[in-house]
Amino acid sequence: MRVGPFAPVSRELRRGGTLARVVDASVRFRSVRTPLRFQHIRGLLALLMLAPTLLHIGWHEPILPPTVLWAIQLGMLGAYTVLFALDVHRVRAMPATHRTDLVSILRPEFIAIALSLLFCWSWIGLAIMSAPLALIFAVRSFLRLAQSRIPSGLIFVGSFVVLTIAGTALLMLPAAAPKGAPIGVLDAAFTITSAVSQTGLVVRPTGVVVDTAGAPIAGFTRLGQIIILVWIQVGALGVLVFGALVASLVGSGFGLRATQTLAEGTEQGWEGQLSAQRLVTFVILATHIIELIGAVFIYFTWPKEWAGMPHDFASVGDRAYHAVFMSVSAFCNAGFSTTTDSMASLRTHVMPHAIIFPLIIFGSIGYAVLENVWRVLVAKARRRRTEGGVLVRLSLHSKLVMTSALIVYLLGVVIIMIGEAVQTDEPWRLIVLDAHFMSINRTTGFNTIDVNAMGGLSRLALIFLMFVGAAPGSVASGVKLIVVSVLALTVWGTIRGREQTTAFGRTIPEDIVRKCAALAIACLLVVLGSTAGLVLTEENNTALSPSLEVLLFESTSAFGNTGLSMGITDKLTVAGKINIIITMFVGRVGVFATLAALASVGARRRPRIEYPGERVSIY
Repeated sequence: MRVGPFAPVSRELRRGGTLARVVDASVRFRSVRTPLRFQHIRGLLALLMLAPTLLHIGWHEPILPPTVLWAIQLGMLGAYTVLFALDVHRVRAMPATHRTDLVSILRPEFIAIALSLLFCWSWIGLAIMSAPLALIFAVRSFLRLAQSRIPSGLIFVGSFVVLTIAGTALLMLPAAAPKGAPIGVLDAAFTITSAVSQTGLVVRPTGVVVDTAGAPIAGFTRLGQIIILVWIQVGALGVLVFGALVASLVGSGFGLRATQTLAEGTEQGWEGQLSAQRLVTFVILATHIIELIGAVFIYFTWPKEWAGMPHDFASVGDRAYHAVFMSVSAFCNAGFSTTTDSMASLRTHVMPHAIIFPLIIFGSIGYAVLENVWRVLVAKARRRRTEGGVLVRLSLHSKLVMTSALIVYLLGVVIIMIGEAVQTDEPWRLIVLDAHFMSINRTTGFNTIDVNAMGGLSRLALIFLMFVGAAPGSVASGVKLIVVSVLALTVWGTIRGREQTTAFGRTIPEDIVRKCAALAIACLLVVLGSTAGLVLTEENNTALSPSLEVLLFESTSAFGNTGLSMGITDKLTVAGKINIIITMFVGRVGVFATLAALASVGARRRPRIEYPGERVSIY
């Protein structure tokens, strides 16, 4: 069916259309032919409206009086409202079909303006309610870029670069760090890169460090911690997923090119099984419901006092804040903690093993698996085997991810237990607890035991576990469970003399096997290259004198976005820190960008001829 340029997305959503059909029916707000004349000026005003807020909260002492900042922000809101009214007046002169769709697109802006005017009497209310205007403009600009002819991989990498630069600038605000302990550009960039890539490697404590008199002397203030927390959340969902999710809420459509960028860039692997509505709804609900439930459990299981307790832990609000921070960090597999020693002082407490543990699993298993399992459970509860005429079952992707995750976890537990039992003097109770937590901790930076206190075999197991990482389409990184499982199945099939790779009664296509092999080799080269760089830059570092094992551990942790360290991160040279920043960045976006680029090139440059085959010797 031919769809007009302004056909509403909701019409196709109600029909249960797939993502491709929704794309064909999406609104063309992003087009340069849009009749809204002042949209770019409004976008600039929306961004400028953030400046008074930053000037007020970003310095320990206000630069300008709050009333002056409030008046400036109110004036810009008035100008924005006038320009919006002029564009609405132009829309009213359009044909009825176009006018209806554009009014629905402009409705979020109208609501944001109305709320801003409603709370404009309060400086805090105006500052909070004006932020969605900037968000709407940023998302629309991103979607316009995503549907352009720029390669998807470049857009994805560029999105993370912009996000990192913005976060670095915010983290360098004086009020983000305690007085007398400002953060430099390199350390701010390191911290934000670690946050947006869900790594957890830090060059300074996340929580505030106080002296004997209770005065803050290091770490980050509450403002700095909130900036880190927001960047963890945005980075976990992925820039492109986040943009698409917010776009569906603010009324912007995303076209065919934007959707291709979303699918390729985030490697979600939905394979057309989910409609855009289901994708948006599930990701938003799953993320925030799991984080909320986790925060509630953490809040009620906090010990009254323990060695690693944050200094600002007295009030109910403080305890709730730290519970939310810990829950988001755990689900996003970030490993950032506002406690003073991560989980070390909670080594035998119930929280790491019964609450943080499942949060890590839910975050690392992947949204595609979570959604598939949820649909199967709902179908069984309703005693329905089909949905829309399609059999509801666990997909091969879900079976491979869950099976490989269990095998890798058990393998890690066994090896770590053997290493700790043979090479340390720890009691068996602690060995079992440490092996249980550290094995699943391969994707986060939490730790219940100092890595340096573990045996060499246990650290070798951690290097392998960190390299494997999590599932595709999850908030964590690494070479990915699917890649490892497909290669393992290929090796097993080759040993048995089979020409195809099979699993659970299904044949895995040859192109998937080849991509997995290429991906594994590429990831291995990145880790080795990063380690080689550290060997060169840290050779004369008198503060470290690290061994090859320590440098390999650091590089693998950075690439796998794990965050575990043997205590050298804050002692690295400038070149070493830049190396780790690049490694963390590549670990988070390099694989996605590479796959997107390969997909684009492969679609445009299909071979027209086939060469004759010839066998080579491999023994």
